Amino acid sequence: MKKNLYIFSDSSIRRKDKTLLIERICKEESEIDEFEREEKEFLEEYLLGKDILLPSGDKKYIPVESIDSIFSIGAVYFNSRFMYFLSQHQIPMHVFNYLGGYAGSFIPASDINSGTILIQQVKHHKHPVKRLEIAKQFVFGALSNAIANLKYYNNRGSHVDDHIEQIEDIREYIESATSVEELMGLEGAAKKVYYSAWRYIFVYPVDFTRRVKNPPDNLINALISYGNMIVYSVCLNEIYHSRLYPEIGFLHQPGENRHSLAFDVAEIFKPIITDRVIFKMINKHIITESDAIQKNRKCFLKKKAKQEFVAALEDKLMTKIQVDGRDARSSYRRLIREECFKIVEHLRENEKYTPYITKW
Repeated sequence: MKKNLYIFSDSSIRRKDKTLLIERICKEESEIDEFEREEKEFLEEYLLGKDILLPSGDKKYIPVESIDSIFSIGAVYFNSRFMYFLSQHQIPMHVFNYLGGYAGSFIPASDINSGTILIQQVKHHKHPVKRLEIAKQFVFGALSNAIANLKYYNNRGSHVDDHIEQIEDIREYIESATSVEELMGLEGAAKKVYYSAWRYIFVYPVDFTRRVKNPPDNLINALISYGNMIVYSVCLNEIYHSRLYPEIGFLHQPGENRHSLAFDVAEIFKPIITDRVIFKMINKHIITESDAIQKNRKCFLKKKAKQEFVAALEDKLMTKIQVDGRDARSSYRRLIREECFKIVEHLRENEKYTPYITKW
C-alpha cells in the first residue's frame, strides 16, 4: 500500500527519472538566524509511512509508486517540472509551517471530476434546508465521536460523567437548529466542555486549560493543531479521489483558498484519530512537555516528538477495524474515503447521508 511521505528538514525535491530525489539543504552559518539555529537540530529527517525512517544525508531517492501524498513540514524547494511530475502521478502535496499550521496544498488536476456532482454540490449548498441537513450530520458525528472518547475513559476511571451529560444535552439541540451559524455555536459549546474533560483523561498533570490556536501556546495545543492539520489534509486527499469539490462545504463557509469540505469531513474524524493519538502519546509518556519549545507565546514540537507523533497518526490511519455489517476490516483512511462517497450518494439523492460514528 502507498505511504504518506513526511519531510521535516529544509530540502530541495525534484524529479529524477521515476523517483523523487530529496537533497537536504545545509545553510551557511551566517544565513541562519537565531530562531532557525534553535530549531535546526530538531528538523533533520524524513519519515515515509510508519515503518521506514530515512536518516538525513545528502541525497535520498524514493520511488514515486510508493507515495500516496507528500507532507512538507520543513522548508522545501521545488520547480514547476516537479509539480507536473506530481500531477502526472496524482500525488497531492500539503505544506505546513514549523508550528504545524497549514499553509496550503497542491492538488493535481483530475480527470475524474464530475460536472453533475459539481452542480448538485452547489445546489445543496445554496439551498438553506439541504445545506443545513448535511451540516447537522457533520456536527452530530463530531459530537458523537467525542462522546465515545469520553465514555471510553470514563469506564476506566476518568470520572467525566458530567462532561458526557453536558455534551449529550447539547447534541439534543442539533436537530432543532435553524441555521448553520447556530450549529457552529452548538459545536463550539460542546468542544469547550470536551476539552475541559481532558485534564481528567491525562494520567499526570499537563498544561492544558483551553484550546488556543494560531499559534498554539503549549504542548497539547501544538499537538491538536498539528494532528488536526494532518487529518484535514488526509480528508482533502480522499475528497480528491471521490469527485467532490473541496471548496464547497456545508458546515464551514467556503472562501478564497479554503477547502471547506475537508474541514467538514475532518470534524468527524479528528476525535477518533488526532485526539486518541494524543491521549496515547501523553499517557504513555511517549511525548512530554520537555519535547516542546516555547518562545514568545508560541509552542512547537522538537524533532523526536514530531516524528513519533506523525508515525502514530499514520499508524492510526492505517489501523484496520471491524465495522458493523462487514466481513472485511477497514482502515480509518478507507473509512474517510467511504465517507466522501456517502456524501456523493446523498447529493445524487440515492441515499441519505449519515456520518461514521465509532463504537468506542
